[in-house]
Amino acid sequence: MIGTFTKNTLITFITRVLTAIFGILITIVIARTLGAGGQGIYSLAILLPSTLLIFTVFGVNVSSIFYIGKKEYHPKEVLGHNLFFSFFISIFTILLGLVIIFFFSNKIFPGVEKVYLFLALSIIPFNIFFELVSSVLLGMQKIKKYNLFSFSQSFLFLFLIIILILGFRFGIKAAILAQTFSFLFVGIVLFFIAKKETGGLVFKLSKNYCRDAISYGFKNYLGGVLNFLHYRIDMFLINIFLNPIAVGIYYIAVRLAEGIWLISLSAATVLFPKVASETDEKNLKEFTPLVCRNILFITFLIAILLFISSRWIVLFFYSNEFLDAVLPFQILLIGTLFTSGWRILANDISARGKPMLNNYVIGFSVILNTILNIIYIPKFGIAGAAFTTAISHFALFLITIFFYAKISHNKIKNIVLPQKTDILFYKNILSLIKKPKK
Repeated sequence: MIGTFTKNTLITFITRVLTAIFGILITIVIARTLGAGGQGIYSLAILLPSTLLIFTVFGVNVSSIFYIGKKEYHPKEVLGHNLFFSFFISIFTILLGLVIIFFFSNKIFPGVEKVYLFLALSIIPFNIFFELVSSVLLGMQKIKKYNLFSFSQSFLFLFLIIILILGFRFGIKAAILAQTFSFLFVGIVLFFIAKKETGGLVFKLSKNYCRDAISYGFKNYLGGVLNFLHYRIDMFLINIFLNPIAVGIYYIAVRLAEGIWLISLSAATVLFPKVASETDEKNLKEFTPLVCRNILFITFLIAILLFISSRWIVLFFYSNEFLDAVLPFQILLIGTLFTSGWRILANDISARGKPMLNNYVIGFSVILNTILNIIYIPKFGIAGAAFTTAISHFALFLITIFFYAKISHNKIKNIVLPQKTDILFYKNILSLIKKPKK
């Protein structure tokens, strides 16, 4: 189990590193071409579809992974249902977006022209389609193909950004459309590959699957909504209390800090289907703590390096205009360390069929985060938002450790502190890196 997990995690990690590099390059192109104001407006515009999708997908993507992993439904049946969900969720989400733009955009997105918000809605149907189809591959543990399409979408997004913004100087509208077209073109190829992998397509609605998918998905849906608010409520509040320029600077700090999530995201992506399909209790008890404590250790080392070089990174990639992002970046690095550990434990808890427990913990953290943001943003600006995020992430991790230790019957020290036996974990990684050619 460890060997397979290590290999898939390494592949996923490499893919996410490349994807993150593309993401950073995209922010560099936008920031240097459009400035802090343009970066802020773009960030807020795409925040609309991102927020809507969190509220309207209802967790059916997670249900796909869960029920395929449990072998309760055939992948071709799940794929057919996901096409159905994709169509109707897209319509509902776009209509909801139109209502928000027409009646509430001035209050929720002050300083952002409606044309950018309307254009951002075009991302929705293709993003949903991509997410629901790729979740079938992930449920089948087709990790290489899942990673290939994630990489391809990010690469195409970057390519289109370079062509449209650097080549033709089309501005914010081009940046939004580049994301739309990247999901569209890659999503078409993704569908045919997924159909081939599942052995066909069953486009016949099953009441049982719809009930189960929505029931399980809704439990994760609440967690997804709360988790998203936990990560992005600060951007809404910064725009309300300050302005889009402050959002643009803060967004750069967030993007850079979230780069160290790569390791935990890679591990969590592979961990969920593994735990969902694992039947050996001994493996379950030992496996997740091994992953968690080593992810924390590696992330800690990377965070230190980024903290020391933070000023140089911002100056080199984004110019003097974004120097105010340095302090928030440094503070957010602390929070992302705790988030990395939390993500591993939360995915284990969810894969055990207890997603509601995660929801309660995230709910508390969101309330804490919102209250502190309202207090600290007016006083300390974007640095206050970063400080608030770090505190709420620490609280999230601390409470989750307590619940996970109780559920798994593990000692807390075994969850967070490296052990001598972890040497095998690193040997597996090194053997994959240095694997000789046959």
